[in-house]
Amino acid sequence: AVDRSPLNARMMNNLLVTFVQGDAFQYQPPAKVDWMVSDIIAYPERITELLDLWCGSKLAKRMIVTVKFQGKTPSWTALENALQTARAHGYQACTKHFFNNKNEV
Repeated sequence: AVDRSPLNARMMNNLLVTFVQGDAFQYQPPAKVDWMVSDIIAYPERITELLDLWCGSKLAKRMIVTVKFQGKTPSWTALENALQTARAHGYQACTKHFFNNKNEV
């Protein structure tokens, strides 16, 4: 887990979780990983930049990334840009819109 602040005590003591204090946009793992999961609060364009870095460097085999939007409806163009970025680097990409949070895909 990469975060600017420590995680809650339960997670910090979990042997399955490695914590790195820092900026998730600057972090690169010391070795390639099987999974990268991102739930960062950032503009969609920043998440697409993160995808470009991780996908372009093949830092993870698989990724789950949330894209968060402001307003009443998601920006489908921004979402399509994120999908195309992953696909351009050879990843299969799909989306799931969770309707309990209309601003998150």
